[in-house]
Amino acid sequence: MIKRLAVYLSISVFGLTGCSEPAPSDPACRVKEHTLPSKISNAACIIRLDGQLLSVTHRLSNKFDLPGGTSDGSESAQCTAHRETWEETGFNVEVGQWLGENDNGMQYFACKLAGNFDGSLTEFAPPNWSNTEISSIQLIDPFAISDKQWRFPDRLIELRDMFNQVDESKPQPK
Repeated sequence: MIKRLAVYLSISVFGLTGCSEPAPSDPACRVKEHTLPSKISNAACIIRLDGQLLSVTHRLSNKFDLPGGTSDGSESAQCTAHRETWEETGFNVEVGQWLGENDNGMQYFACKLAGNFDGSLTEFAPPNWSNTEISSIQLIDPFAISDKQWRFPDRLIELRDMFNQVDESKPQPK
């Protein structure tokens, strides 16, 4: 009886874990040019598409934010922006122009989407591997939201200034 129970448990555990989708490995860092700063730093992407800002909604706060986050301690700020954007959105962006730094040392970069994005889709499902942190991905007008809707309300004005610096060109081909 105990032997049979052990076999059933083994099969059940294999069935639950063996069929789950693992997170894919991070793609190679795509940097258009290594613009300053290339130091190790936390970083985020500002992605502008058809006059809209690509934002994520954090599950815990239910507020808008940029895709980005914490450096792994060995990568450049550009590669942190790339990796964090991939982990939170599943988008393999090209990291371009450095836009600025906040007083906490977070670096901001203009990033471009690869593929056939034209702004006709305004909401995207977060990848399975990020849905514990991110509840949605969407295009928003950063001038039409209030600071109370932004995860870090005191950063919204500087975000708008950097958003205005981003080139409105089309996404890069795949």
